[in-house]
Amino acid sequence: MNNILDNVVDLYVRVSTTEQAEEGFSVGAQEEKLRAYCKAYNYQINAVHVDPGFSGATMDRPALKQVIRDVENNHCKKVIVWKLDRLSRSQKDTLILLEDVFAAHDCHFVSLMESFDTSTPIGRCMVGILAAFAQMERENIKARTMMGRQAKVKQGHYSGNKPPIGYAFNTASDGSVISNDLIVDPYNAKIVQDIFRWYLEGYSLNGIAKRLADAGTGSYAWQHSTSIRRILSNPVYIGKVKLNNELYEGMHEPLISESDFNEVSCMLARQKELHKRPAASYRTKNGCRSANLLSGLLYCGDCGARMYARKVCKDSPIRRYMCYSVAKTVKSMIRSDCCTNREHPYTVEQLDEIVLNEIKKLALDKAQFSRISSKSDTVHEDAKIYNERLEELNKQIKRLMNLYQTGIIDLADISDRLQALNDEKLGVQSCLDELKEADNSDAKLKAWEQLESFPAILDAGDVQQIHRIVNALIDKIVVLNRDVTIYWSFS
Repeated sequence: MNNILDNVVDLYVRVSTTEQAEEGFSVGAQEEKLRAYCKAYNYQINAVHVDPGFSGATMDRPALKQVIRDVENNHCKKVIVWKLDRLSRSQKDTLILLEDVFAAHDCHFVSLMESFDTSTPIGRCMVGILAAFAQMERENIKARTMMGRQAKVKQGHYSGNKPPIGYAFNTASDGSVISNDLIVDPYNAKIVQDIFRWYLEGYSLNGIAKRLADAGTGSYAWQHSTSIRRILSNPVYIGKVKLNNELYEGMHEPLISESDFNEVSCMLARQKELHKRPAASYRTKNGCRSANLLSGLLYCGDCGARMYARKVCKDSPIRRYMCYSVAKTVKSMIRSDCCTNREHPYTVEQLDEIVLNEIKKLALDKAQFSRISSKSDTVHEDAKIYNERLEELNKQIKRLMNLYQTGIIDLADISDRLQALNDEKLGVQSCLDELKEADNSDAKLKAWEQLESFPAILDAGDVQQIHRIVNALIDKIVVLNRDVTIYWSFS
């Protein structure tokens, strides 16, 4: 009985993904060689265990676990592989299998290509040596892979395992990934662009998260403020790829301009810094607090950079708004090295007063307000993107229902996915309905109501209300030396 069992063997075959197509590495080629060997030595095959597409760097492989169970249950007395690294590429794992599994259960190990087996002392010695070389090769493969990935990133290729929100991988018609090169996903790209726009307009991180959650924008985790901050900080949206804190020009299409991205980065940094300081009078457009009424609204009329308030000199109480390109205090905010906007005739208080007076004048002149607001012609370009997304959602729902109706898949298996698709469909439809219902006359009416209430609010000295209305009525203010131009949000 024992002599018969000694001839019972398990065959183990493994190919990793990169080796599938290589001649001599395929499952069929390995199995054919192993069966021929068993026939030559009159071995009885208990089982052939195959791990297709599994790495040899780990023992978490289903077929290998079957081999271990056969050995432990005394179903075979030899395990035969085509080559040692088919068993494992880890020296530690190889020795564990040989000593703690095979030897512990009086089972020998045979490798055809290396021409040895562990039933002999020299065979056991050779296995230990070759296991070390197998691990060295694995580490060399890892190093070569890392070098290849770094080279691809430097050429502009994206290297992540998942595409960032707003992009998708280049895929075939069957859904398989052709390459990790990024292509724009119009619907989610629109949401990313909205996130940047809302933040620049004054929404806080939590405010943006709530707005997305209320709109039901899919299953992404960006309804949390930390996810919003991560999106706002990701340079992939300006067409860059990152490697070891270095940025390289990417091959993909940017979703955000570099100027907006730099402005957002500066605002995020200021927000973090201002959280450490006592609260001041006003909340700026990015949700931070500032002592200046016009923070976030002022732009240089020469180079287009933002402007901020600073003291004329260290010991002076006088403050004036200054172009970042002139001040050169924040490198990312500089737009020109030769900005001419160096005259600053107005102090912070004087420029605030000019703007407040313009609002008061407009509040007393409805005819002028009508002339300005009549230039407004709201065009909802977003409707096209929302309609395209609705069409795609309907296609996905139809495909799932077809699979169910033809009996290919159970309803229970697709119910969660159907629910997610229908929830997103309701959210997109809601956004589309808002666009359809939005009437420019309503926006005009709201702006006029704010203007009418402004003189009384100004007299009451309610600084928070004053600041809220100023930011609601004004899109931006452009200052060029002595010239001040107000761009109203309703025109």
